[in-house]
Amino acid sequence: MRSRLIIHAGFAKCGSASIRTALFQNFRKLQKDNVFVFDKDLRIARTAADLIGTPIWCLEQARKHSENLTRRLSAEIAPLLKRKGQHLAILSAENLANPGMADLLAGLDSQCDVSVIFYLRPQLQWIPSAWKQWGLKTGSSLSDFVAQCIDTRTPAFRRDIESWKSALPAANIHVRFFIPELLAGGNPAQDFFNLLGLSEKEYKFESEARNPSLDVSVLHVLSKNPHLFSDVHDNSLTLPLTRALSKKFRSTNIQMLSAEQEARIEECFRDENRWLLNTYCSDVDADRIYRMHFMPRTTEARYPDMTEYELIYRCLGIILESIVSSGGQSDRGKNKNQGRDSVRVEEG
Repeated sequence: MRSRLIIHAGFAKCGSASIRTALFQNFRKLQKDNVFVFDKDLRIARTAADLIGTPIWCLEQARKHSENLTRRLSAEIAPLLKRKGQHLAILSAENLANPGMADLLAGLDSQCDVSVIFYLRPQLQWIPSAWKQWGLKTGSSLSDFVAQCIDTRTPAFRRDIESWKSALPAANIHVRFFIPELLAGGNPAQDFFNLLGLSEKEYKFESEARNPSLDVSVLHVLSKNPHLFSDVHDNSLTLPLTRALSKKFRSTNIQMLSAEQEARIEECFRDENRWLLNTYCSDVDADRIYRMHFMPRTTEARYPDMTEYELIYRCLGIILESIVSSGGQSDRGKNKNQGRDSVRVEEG
């Protein structure tokens, strides 16, 4: 009997956090179903706590030192063969789609049955999302970030998928589009479980996104203050902000790109996107999907059309409202505690 290994190789900003969360939340049930997950140190997780953190940094170190991980992963999977029934091991890390990562696992497809799964999203959505996650922390404007992505043809979905096909020629390649109507259950976590042959009815899935955005005005002000971030991976400010702001300000509420930027992006990635759809989405109307999700959209309000004053004053209003709201909650908590204290005094 050969081991069955699923490699969720990314891409970044394409639902990886939701998939990782689902694996964590359903850990015990997965174990009972003979499904095992690699932890941040590339070991088979023994407890759900082992899944806190991701393997991305361990993989980055391996790439830095050109370390082939085939023997290491095979050694972790080998003991699973002693278990009764079929088993499945999962390695999930969004940076596995990065250049050079596929080579780290070359030869693994001769050791076990490997399936490599990618999730990708239209560049019209991916580029603004990547700017929010990384670009604004460097002080780069969205306009400059778009120009850089077009110049470097980033994200390079086709190139990175092809590199995996070359490194693991015997592996099964699955490419899924981060488009709700193309995903089982409408989200990547349920789609991932469904793709593995696991009935989504038996597992729990969150309904809200794991990486919510922030109001466009807050994003704009953050991009003007890169000194607040130590590096592009620093979330010490954005995470508390996400928790502090009310739900209505935890989403992008305006089209981020200008009509010209959308047209340039569509033209730059047109051939690649049509190839991806025709190759990996042949069971649906690829032309309709392309028109709906990969072409420029008509909208009345856009971020580039807002003035500096509009953005700053809107951000100030949001901050003031959040301060008042948090103060009100604090006062209610104090009153509640005072009420409890007074009851204790009366009872004594």
